[in-house]
Amino acid sequence: MIIRLSDLKLNDIRGVIFDLDGTLAHSNPDFVGLRAELGIEPGSDILAYVDSLSDVQARHTALGIVHDYEIKSSLTATWVEGARELIEYLQSQSLPLAILTRNIPEAALMTINKLGIDISLVLTRHDAEPKPHPEGIQLICQQWQLAAADILYVGDYLFDLQTAQNAGSRCALYFPDTVPDYAKDADLLVACYHSFIEAWNQGD
Repeated sequence: MIIRLSDLKLNDIRGVIFDLDGTLAHSNPDFVGLRAELGIEPGSDILAYVDSLSDVQARHTALGIVHDYEIKSSLTATWVEGARELIEYLQSQSLPLAILTRNIPEAALMTINKLGIDISLVLTRHDAEPKPHPEGIQLICQQWQLAAADILYVGDYLFDLQTAQNAGSRCALYFPDTVPDYAKDADLLVACYHSFIEAWNQGD
């Protein structure tokens, strides 16, 4: 099932950028455990916290903890239902595809290689300012020579929505279960990728 929240027409989209963890792959780190180990509040921005640490040793320690959690989650990554088929469908339509993730390159590539995700353009937080900063989308648009307004960003979290908004792109949020309040600001809510493929195939 998909829910439309704007006038977006899928056949107007000229390129698609995906988040990785939770969107294409079940590879999200244990954020509850990670925040607890770092000693920060639930829901707080982990990367912003690490960047705020002025003590070099404390920052190094925190980065090591984050690294270990990210690598551990990548080792057990599995496909999100219907994500492989969605990628194959979009490729059959000759749409350029990319991945933009807040993950580190090592963990992202582990997930991509483990699952055989057939997307070669991948930007991590080492390649661009981390989401919700729009730089990642902007860099991909420059490479594709497309306007941000012609891009659909597909993600599963608030940062994904904010990134698309900050870049001036369209946004589809994947929520197979509970839909959070902030999702109302997306263009599309996607509960099932198979339904998403059907809607795209119909040119809706």
